[in-house]
Amino acid sequence: MSSAPQIKRLAGPLFARHNNLVMVAGNIVCFCPVTHCTRYIYINNRPKRGYFTVEWHVDTLFEPSDSAYIALGRTFGLLGRSLRYRPKGQTGLFEWDDPTMPGDFVDQVEAEIIPLFDSLDTLEKTIAFLRPHPQNPFADYPPWKTLRHVALGEISAAQVTWRPVMHQYVTGTVLQDARSQRQYDQWCLLTEPLMADDRAALARLLHGWEASNVIGTKLESYWLSTPFPLELGA
Repeated sequence: MSSAPQIKRLAGPLFARHNNLVMVAGNIVCFCPVTHCTRYIYINNRPKRGYFTVEWHVDTLFEPSDSAYIALGRTFGLLGRSLRYRPKGQTGLFEWDDPTMPGDFVDQVEAEIIPLFDSLDTLEKTIAFLRPHPQNPFADYPPWKTLRHVALGEISAAQVTWRPVMHQYVTGTVLQDARSQRQYDQWCLLTEPLMADDRAALARLLHGWEASNVIGTKLESYWLSTPFPLELGA
């Protein structure tokens, strides 16, 4: 059996019990609905070694990117096979030849990942979770911080965060690394509406970036375009 059917069979009980879980790739189980964020389980199969590893990922979808992509998640955690779930004498790996493993996998995902995903049911909660998370490499990156403030409608905080770095994002600047040019040009669009407190223009930017990241990917079928808190609080 190849990797994708093997993983689909493993995750079958999860799909049967949780209708908000979908397989969006051969090894990615996504939590729905998908709005401004992604929540998913990544199963990294190592068949030659006889086991697989499990990660959960959470990320936002509305930042500009280099190209259309599935922004499935940069903040993550690893799920090792817990002693609480495995029989005595079994290892901490999800080993395919262990007959007790499939049941333990489902139990552990239901106990440790799905409740986390359930709890992140608004953009506000998701950003509050991502901001201090130790596995968030963008936590102190000014564009990331600025855009999260914008999405939440925290315009004054966004302006304070963006002002010291906005001189680095000037329309017409040509980068030496052409691969980063598209994303850089998109970031340059943020300064004018942000400093003018133009919430309608900011919302159009965020919606456009989110659509660009999702349309044409395997996430598109599960994505719902919804208002940002920025719009609801205007």
